[in-house]
Amino acid sequence: MNCMLCSKLFQEYLDNTLSEELIHELNLHMEHCSRCRVFFRTYSLTVTLSRKVEQPCCPSEETMERLTALLCDKLCSLHGKRP
Repeated sequence: MNCMLCSKLFQEYLDNTLSEELIHELNLHMEHCSRCRVFFRTYSLTVTLSRKVEQPCCPSEETMERLTALLCDKLCSLHGKRP
């Protein structure tokens, strides 16, 4: 398991839809990869908090662009890359 595959499986992991084998591989990878552990904690917290708030009906284009840029910067910094 590599970091890219690990991060792609986070939502399925939270939804409890992964096979036992993939759960084991994901847990094993995160046990040894601090970046994926941090990313998973951040991801799961974001999902949990987003389920608790009432979503606006229509975020503005400016808001979406700012959020996209922030997420891109954060993900790039986690992986040591810049766009």
